[in-house]
Amino acid sequence: MTGTAQVPRVTTTVRAQRRRARWLATAAALVFAILWGLPLLWTLSSSFEGSTTPGSRLLPSDPTLANWEMLVDPGGRAVNIFIAFFNSTVVAVVSTVLALLVCSMAGYALAKLPFRGNAVVFGLLLATMLIPGEVVLVPLFQQFRELGLLNTYGALALPHIVSLLGVVLVRQFVVNLPPDLIDAAKADGANAWQIYRYVVVPLIRPALATLGILVFLGSWNDFLWPLISTSSPSMQTLPLALVTFRSAYGDVDYGVVMASAALAITPPLLVFLFAQRFIIAGISTTGLKG
Repeated sequence: MTGTAQVPRVTTTVRAQRRRARWLATAAALVFAILWGLPLLWTLSSSFEGSTTPGSRLLPSDPTLANWEMLVDPGGRAVNIFIAFFNSTVVAVVSTVLALLVCSMAGYALAKLPFRGNAVVFGLLLATMLIPGEVVLVPLFQQFRELGLLNTYGALALPHIVSLLGVVLVRQFVVNLPPDLIDAAKADGANAWQIYRYVVVPLIRPALATLGILVFLGSWNDFLWPLISTSSPSMQTLPLALVTFRSAYGDVDYGVVMASAALAITPPLLVFLFAQRFIIAGISTTGLKG
């Protein structure tokens, strides 16, 4: 009787401990979220600051829309933030969509379509990832110059489409898929394309979401390659425009520079907020075995 009476008491203690641990984890996550959000809040607040010096408060002492009005009105200057914003959006979206298509197909082929030299090709991909990107900038520039693609969207987007990290990421994810699903699709008469389209792609959405965020951020934040491959102000991407904008207005109106920075960080932040559930799903299911 004594042992039986202690069971509910022990269960209640365990539940209380789990509840306490959950509250502590939530509080810690909230603290880190606030610390992570403070720079964003300070940037947005400084964009409404009326003074020309950096703000030292989270809320502007003299709020004004003059900084955003100056950002919207080019005023004849060489830097047009919205043209650069449009260029970066086109390059990032096109690069992300095509990278997801190319990397998913290549990863699927390396994982589930055995061919002679499969292991050699995969090993070469891994070895190529060890080469710094700066080493291939000159050959890449010469190649695009010969093709007549400099100062075009193609020059800005193509280097981000074939992502070696993306191919390896998708390949490792596809390898862990249960082989019975693909065998069942083959038994039903599905070909390789149908298996890829209707079986593999729906199952690797978390990996594709992670890859999409990496490609989008990489193309959106890229500075060195657009600097080399473009010379026309109309083809400038946002990082290039921000540097020019900073050198032109940094010592005159700090609030305008912060407004342009707030505009630049908005799309990557929205993309991450939209795709974070897929990333969490990928992390939580990666260790499961079918």
